[in-house]
Amino acid sequence: MASKEEERVEQKYKILQEELGERGIDVDEVKEKVKAFEVEVPSWLFGPFGGGRFGDYTPPAPARNTREKIRDASFVYGLTGACPRIAIHVGWDKPEDVEFDDIEAEHFEEVHHYALEQGLEIGAVNPTLFLSGTHFGSLSSPYKEVRDRLTHHCVTSCAIARRYGHGLVTYWLPDGSNYPGQVDLWQEEAKVRQALQEVYDMASPNVTHLIEYKLFEPGTYSTIICDAGVSRDIALSLGDNVGVLVDLGHHAHGVNIPQIVARLCGMGTPGGFHFNTRYAADDDHAVEPNREMYAIFCELAQHGVVAQEDPEENWPYMIDQASSLENRIKALIHSIDSLQVSLAKALILDRDELNAMQKEQNIMRANRVFLDAFLTDVRPIVQKGRIERGLPIDPVKAYDESGYQQKIERQRQD
Repeated sequence: MASKEEERVEQKYKILQEELGERGIDVDEVKEKVKAFEVEVPSWLFGPFGGGRFGDYTPPAPARNTREKIRDASFVYGLTGACPRIAIHVGWDKPEDVEFDDIEAEHFEEVHHYALEQGLEIGAVNPTLFLSGTHFGSLSSPYKEVRDRLTHHCVTSCAIARRYGHGLVTYWLPDGSNYPGQVDLWQEEAKVRQALQEVYDMASPNVTHLIEYKLFEPGTYSTIICDAGVSRDIALSLGDNVGVLVDLGHHAHGVNIPQIVARLCGMGTPGGFHFNTRYAADDDHAVEPNREMYAIFCELAQHGVVAQEDPEENWPYMIDQASSLENRIKALIHSIDSLQVSLAKALILDRDELNAMQKEQNIMRANRVFLDAFLTDVRPIVQKGRIERGLPIDPVKAYDESGYQQKIERQRQD
């Protein structure tokens, strides 16, 4: 028997069916696409990493090892049904008795099997290129032994992805400089290109490589892979199966990220997305279903790289956030909810009417059509999909009521 809350969702859903159906929008089809949407969760969010940009506070009960991270991710999957894979950071994630420089691909067989036991798979594999010894650069380091060490680490990450994951490796480099004249700007990039080419040539052809970019940090004067153009240019120079990873937080305020997405899609560039919110021009904050996120999903949907029946046509989607004060698991669940809402809004956009207004150069009408979908409360679509899957209507509230947070706080007191 349906609860009163489920009955309210059903009533609101029927109203949306009627209203949107008059515009030729199939709400049931939108609901099914939202139900099928998947996003990877980051292992590092569950651990002690981060704790705020200028403080050492970490929300209670961080996972102490990779197994605890996987258990946390599995619990989130059980509440949301949207995150069947966990992205890992090689080095941060590893068997506890293995040192960083001794990591080999076979060490992750244990991690792979444990994830399967918890109902998860390993998703994107991230080599960790910003640990001890990289203060003068990672793949651009002036020291050949550092470059060789990290090139080997990247090749190992590719082997992990091929054997135990979904064949996806994502790269973020901390390389840059703090002062004009500190380095030869082109030679630094040339070393990165050479190292990535070596990694690409040694990796399996079945591995997909996505190159992330960032406007700044830690280099305050120059960052080698500083924008989507640099990332795409390097990707094209390497070969097939190489593309651009867009991290929402890694942009200056005012940068038009939907336009970046449109260009990458329009040019057929392989891509992927790290979702967060960029209040701090970084990736500290949970996702919100705001206008920018809606506009991004409009581009993704228009270009057919999200909500496609064939998963091979979709970009890989990941969350990358490490909250400073709020409960991290709840922040992650909120992000997943926000992404589902944003996708639903993009899928109800009346594209026929929008195209007509664009052809007429009716600027304000086009803008109003665009905003009409954004201003529509699509939560009943998302919630009905959850009811049909036996999931909580409000997964954040369900987490509060689950007792899971209290349990891990008791277990992780050491």
